[in-house]
Amino acid sequence: MKIFPLAAIGTLLFATLPLAAHAADFVLRVTGQESLPPKWIQQDGRASTGVCPDILAAISRVEPRLRFTGLDDIRSVLVIEQNLRLGNAEIACALVSTPLRRHIAIAIPHPLYVSRQRLAAAAEDTAEINSLDDLARLKPLVTTSRGAAYIDQLRALGITVDDSTGSNVTNLRKILAGHGRYFYMNELTLHWLIREQKLQDRVKLMPAVLKEDSMFLWVSKKAPPQAAPLLAAAVKKLSDSGELARIYARWSGESGVAPRND
Repeated sequence: MKIFPLAAIGTLLFATLPLAAHAADFVLRVTGQESLPPKWIQQDGRASTGVCPDILAAISRVEPRLRFTGLDDIRSVLVIEQNLRLGNAEIACALVSTPLRRHIAIAIPHPLYVSRQRLAAAAEDTAEINSLDDLARLKPLVTTSRGAAYIDQLRALGITVDDSTGSNVTNLRKILAGHGRYFYMNELTLHWLIREQKLQDRVKLMPAVLKEDSMFLWVSKKAPPQAAPLLAAAVKKLSDSGELARIYARWSGESGVAPRND
């Protein structure tokens, strides 16, 4: 049996440390977002799935030094912002840019995808709405999710907004109960919820896209400073390769927005 001097053993162990560290240099905690399928889908007893879990998994594949935890911790957007501010979570996935978020976190420059905002209405609604100005002139009560970034924008146009709940199933059913005329939300979630709740004969999507928002990956300013550059490089690589677009297209197909594109 060959015996190595202690100094040599120490050298060998030291040489292996970078490889061990490379396996997961940064384990970053995520807070998922409630009531926004298929961005986040949580089912009892199963790991979260959806657009964001798929994007985070793709980031880990192209940048093995990054790992994510907390994907099953699903919270409201207000709690997500609080977690970013306090450093209780280092990462938030696919949120629009706002002054508050820019104050507490860093947006990775390449958008993950573009969110298209539309209206859901009762099937018998006959109004023609092609813009936010049209919506403002109509002066309806509009429901939307509590904490959504566009609430202030809608109110600034004089639109009355009910944002009393974070449950988007409840918001969808409010328009059927006559509490609010329209539900303002991204088309991906609207399609998903209408199908999931089997409301295709009672609820329709108005045709016009009223607004488009770039959705970004956010890094808490309390996260390790090396994390943001690694994330930025990984997201750029996924964007350049088309993988981000493929992930979004898969879930668009699943939700019924567009044909599947596997």
